[in-house]
Amino acid sequence: MSTMRDELHELIDRLPEAQVAPILALVRESTPAEDGGEEWPLPDFVGALSSGVGDLAERSGEILRAELGRGPE
Repeated sequence: MSTMRDELHELIDRLPEAQVAPILALVRESTPAEDGGEEWPLPDFVGALSSGVGDLAERSGEILRAELGRGPE
């Protein structure tokens, strides 16, 4: 193993637990996919607005009426 890899391992071992996740995310983004492909990792916010209840754009009128307290028109 190279000197720089040894140093990297040592520094990672000294990280406080709270800093492990952000560093891990950076390393994952910089690491090529195992199959050799050039995959772009999706940002964490992808899928955050998924409700699991059909197409929200299609139901936007219904959702807005319900949230504004009006019944169906």
